[in-house]
Amino acid sequence: MRKKIMSKQLPDTTTPLPAFQAYQKQFTQHIRDPKNQPRPANVPAKRMAIYTEIVYNNIEGTLASCFPVTKKILSARQWQQLVRGFMANYQASTPFFREIPAQFLQHLDSVKLNEHKLPAFLPNLMHYEWVELALSVQAAPADLERIDSATDDLLQKPIVITPNLFLLQYDYPVQLISPDYQPKQKAAQPTYLLVFRHLEQQIKFMELNPITFQLVALLQNESLTGQQALTKLANAHPQISAEVMMQFGAATLAELKENGVILGVKKALI
Repeated sequence: MRKKIMSKQLPDTTTPLPAFQAYQKQFTQHIRDPKNQPRPANVPAKRMAIYTEIVYNNIEGTLASCFPVTKKILSARQWQQLVRGFMANYQASTPFFREIPAQFLQHLDSVKLNEHKLPAFLPNLMHYEWVELALSVQAAPADLERIDSATDDLLQKPIVITPNLFLLQYDYPVQLISPDYQPKQKAAQPTYLLVFRHLEQQIKFMELNPITFQLVALLQNESLTGQQALTKLANAHPQISAEVMMQFGAATLAELKENGVILGVKKALI
């Protein structure tokens, strides 16, 4: 005969928050989501609205300055819903305002674009807009004392490129998107972009062809002479003769140096 085992309900050991912490929690929950979270009972609605507006305006202003094109192409309601949803649902991991846009991008991964009637290109566009901010605060100084910037011999010596750059590949031509141009479908070919911070601290943008994109990627990841990098490219693209690749590559390297992507070559160790 089986014995019936009686399950005992465990007592609730949750310790209630102290009054001031409970107040703080309700206060901040309302600021994050005033539509769905009640304000503390002893705070007048008018006064609470001031706090709510200040916090929203600060965060919205930070996001608007980083994503100006995004804000322009969305309706006011869509933009506000994105910002409100971010404030209500995302647990930010940083207190720094300059890092809020990156957190906003992470929040976008959880947003169902179709349900909110948001364009499919939005993640590509917003990442492209965020890159400018990321580069402006990136701290990766070049060691100029070890670079020969005067030489034009980019084929025989190891090339040094700026450490402050992003190589970007997108499904949409994000650099063209505006209120007047919003693609409905992915482009037939990817868009390749190079965004970098010049030594004069200017942020510059370049559209690249696939071969130049691969060339910069090689120079970014390995210590190569121009000839070594172009030989690798020629081997990867046998349909292009080595002679043509070298001619094309030499001109491309010179252009990249002129634009400030290539800083020079490594000085020989003494």
